[in-house]
Amino acid sequence: MESYSENIDRASCPFCGEGNEKGSRFCIHCGKSLPGNKKTRLANRYILGGISLILVGSFAFFWMNNLESREAGRVNGEAISREEFSKRMDRAKKFYEYRYGQDIFQGEAGKENLNRLKTEILDEIVTEKILLQEAKTAGYTSAPEEEIGRQVEAIKKKNGLSDDDIVKMTGRTIEDLRAELRTGWVISQFVEKVVLKGDQANGNQIFGQWLTNVKAKAKIETYEKLEPVSTTKASCCGSGGGGCGGGGRVQPLDPKVEKEARAKALEYYEKKTEKKGANAKVTNFGCHIQVDIIEDGKVVVSLTYREGEVQEI
Repeated sequence: MESYSENIDRASCPFCGEGNEKGSRFCIHCGKSLPGNKKTRLANRYILGGISLILVGSFAFFWMNNLESREAGRVNGEAISREEFSKRMDRAKKFYEYRYGQDIFQGEAGKENLNRLKTEILDEIVTEKILLQEAKTAGYTSAPEEEIGRQVEAIKKKNGLSDDDIVKMTGRTIEDLRAELRTGWVISQFVEKVVLKGDQANGNQIFGQWLTNVKAKAKIETYEKLEPVSTTKASCCGSGGGGCGGGGRVQPLDPKVEKEARAKALEYYEKKTEKKGANAKVTNFGCHIQVDIIEDGKVVVSLTYREGEVQEI
């Protein structure tokens, strides 16, 4: 009687001559690779390769989803965190709701306004990142803490505010304020000394052209799902507010001009009302620079700023 093993279709090993089950890839006697079926081996390779591609693709998909859940975008490789974007969005939404009413982000028009606001906030953060990156390259990386401390105390003294008052009025802690002042100091020093090179007379034009050129060269990625934004009106005009009459859109502004506009507007308001402690938001709508005076989180008066003078809207 023939054994079971003798009935199996066997193939001889070309190295040791011993028999192996047909289709085996390696000799069970000497361990060397058997010629086998080339088509079968190629098919196995394609199958394994396909599985590898699927695994790599799945990993990339989940990695990108996870990245986009943590980041709102990137500027030259530097992340814009979701937390940073959300904080600025919350502050901006509160400002516009106080200024133009709670329904500014309601309905179809509200969706457009919200989409526009997201676009503007992202652009604001992108611009700040680029300015800080360029400032770092030029050697402007930090602000003198003594100067920042003096600025904080000057703000508190001028407006008669305590630390708690600042938190209540602006939603920022003292450390938040110090951080913003540091950023502002670095950017203003860089812009004044490197970008403008002392040419204050043509500051807006020089800064605008410089920023446009730098942005064109930057690698900017945004992960927010945004609809195209019309350039015919600013977000405040879309709700029928008195922002810029339907003609402007938020544009970059020289930090020094912004500082001057804020100071002039607050000086005007304090002289008119004999009140101190108000805050001011400066916006360049292109057709005009607008300064909104804010008290207790609400806009109490809006002014335009032009060539060192302010006027109520």
